[in-house]
Amino acid sequence: MASPQMGGALARELKAEIVKVIDESLGELLGEPCLRAIYYYFQLRTGLRPEDVADRPEAFVAFLREMFRAGAQVVERRIAERLCARFGVDVRDVGDLDLVNLIKALTSKR
Repeated sequence: MASPQMGGALARELKAEIVKVIDESLGELLGEPCLRAIYYYFQLRTGLRPEDVADRPEAFVAFLREMFRAGAQVVERRIAERLCARFGVDVRDVGDLDLVNLIKALTSKR
């Protein structure tokens, strides 16, 4: 049986991997300077750090929707596609599952 410390380390690694995929997705879509600006304003507006995104996906998605309005759908979809690819989830199985619930499902089932 895994020790509680090992379980905590695995959870941290998983969350770090989710944040990495989000970083890559935003960087690919918008470029590195925009990625840094997004995280700067996210931290300024919410008091949360980029590392907190996996723990508070609802705050991050709300921020994206406020910042990008209708364009947030494109950003969210790209992040969801990359998360599914990274974690071996069939995008067709996700369907209308929003990004918040996808992140929560990934963090709770592993």
